[in-house]
Amino acid sequence: MDKLNGFGEKIAKLRRSHGITQDELGKQLSVSAQAVSKWENGDSLPDLPLIVELAEIFDCSTDYLLGRSGGLSTLLPQIHQAFATLTVDEKIQFLSGVITATAPSIPTPSIDSYRHPALVDIYLGPTGIGLWAKDRISCIVTPQFLEEAIETLEQEAEFPLTLLPDEIRPILIALLRDMDDLKPDYAMDEITLKSYLPDSTNFDRVITESIELGFVDRVRGGYRLNFNADLAVRLLVIIHQAINKRATMNVTVGKPD
Repeated sequence: MDKLNGFGEKIAKLRRSHGITQDELGKQLSVSAQAVSKWENGDSLPDLPLIVELAEIFDCSTDYLLGRSGGLSTLLPQIHQAFATLTVDEKIQFLSGVITATAPSIPTPSIDSYRHPALVDIYLGPTGIGLWAKDRISCIVTPQFLEEAIETLEQEAEFPLTLLPDEIRPILIALLRDMDDLKPDYAMDEITLKSYLPDSTNFDRVITESIELGFVDRVRGGYRLNFNADLAVRLLVIIHQAINKRATMNVTVGKPD
C-alpha cells in the first residue's frame, strides 16, 4: 500500500491540469465529488474499473497511477499495440514528442497568440538549434547531430546543394565555433584561419568575398561568422546530414488553423 500513497496527489494534479473540478470528474465516473475528494486526500482508493477509467480520462497508464516504476521498456507492448491503429501523422506526432523530450534543455519560446503563424522563432545555443513557428513547425537539433553533420560536410568533396561558392565553404566551416563556445567576442586570427584552408587558396580574395556576401565579419582579433551566417551554415549542414541520412533529426509540421 505504501506505493499507492502518491495516488491521490497524482489524481489531483492530473485533474487540475485538465481544468476540471472534483464534481465534474465525479460525474464522468458516476461517483460523488466527496468520493473524488477522499481519493485525492488518500482516505480511500477507487475500484479497479474506475482506475482504468481514470487512466482513459487523463490519457496515462494505470501503472503511472498506481506507482509502478517498471521503466520505459514496460510501455513497449502498449506502444506496439497502439501503433497498429495510428495513422502516419499520428505516429510522427508521437515520436516527435518522444524525441523532443530527450532535449528538454532547448527552451521553447513563448509565441504570442496575435503573431502571424508564418513567423519563425529561432534558438541557437550550447544545447543545439530549435526552430518554432506557431501551429506550423517545430525542429529540434541536438549538438551531437550538428557535430556529426559538420564532420561529414568537412569530408565531402562538394556540398549537395549549390547554395554557396565552393571556395568559401572551408572558411565558413573553419569559423564555426563549438556549441559550448558561442561567445559574442569570439574571433579567429588570420594565421590560424589560413591553417584550415587548402594551400592553393587565395586568402585575400576569398575572405573579401566572404565578407561581401555577409557571412564573415572582420573584428578585433581576426575574423568570425556573424550570428545570421553562423545559424545559416548550421542549417545547411543539417540539410546535408538529412540528405545523407547518417543521423536523425526531428521535424514536426502542424496543420493550418
